[in-house]
Amino acid sequence: MLQSKPKMVILADIGSLRIACVGFQALVNEISNDFDVVACKFYSYVAKRNRDYNEYIAKYAYDTFLPSASRKRNRLDSRQIISAVEIANSVSANSVSVNAVGLITGEGDILPILNLLKSKGLAVYDINTEPGKFNDIYSGFITVPESALRVGYAAPAIRPGKKRVKPEPVPEAAPATTAAHHNQRIDDVKNILAKYRK
Repeated sequence: MLQSKPKMVILADIGSLRIACVGFQALVNEISNDFDVVACKFYSYVAKRNRDYNEYIAKYAYDTFLPSASRKRNRLDSRQIISAVEIANSVSANSVSVNAVGLITGEGDILPILNLLKSKGLAVYDINTEPGKFNDIYSGFITVPESALRVGYAAPAIRPGKKRVKPEPVPEAAPATTAAHHNQRIDDVKNILAKYRK
C-alpha cells in the first residue's frame, strides 16, 4: 500500500521573491516529490505585472491578493500572516488536514508566525534563494534557483493605434486680489448704483 505524502500549503509573496511562473511551477514539481501541494496563495499579485501567472492561477483556482499597504512599513504582507494564522486555527480545530506550510515572504519579523505554526504541529519551510536570519527556526529550507527568478517586469502593452497623450498643463491660478483692487471694485459698484438712483 502506498503511503500518502504530507500535505503542504504554499503562501507565496511574489513581490518579495520575483519568481517567474515557469520557475514557480518547476519549484512546485520539485516540492511534489516529498509533499502533496494542496493549495497556493499568491500575495502582491497584479494581473498586468504578473501576466505569466494568470492562466496557471485560473487553472487551479488559487487565491490571489493585491499588494498590501503594510508592505511599505514592514516588508511583510499582513494578509499572508493572516492566512498563516487561519491555517494554524483550522489545524487545531481539525477542520483542515495540512502537515506543512511553505513560506515565500518579504524581510521582517516572521518569528511569531513561525512559532505559532510549529506549536500546532506543522512543519514550516523557508522557500528562497538563500536561507534567511530565522533559518534555525524553520523546519527546513527549499532552495529557489536563480534561474527561476524573473529579470524584470514587462511594462503593460500599449493598444495598437493608441498614442500616449501628454497631460494638459495645469492653468496658473489667478493672482490674489489686493486690498486696493478690492476697494476699486466697491467704488465701481457704488458709481453704477448711483447712476440708477438718479
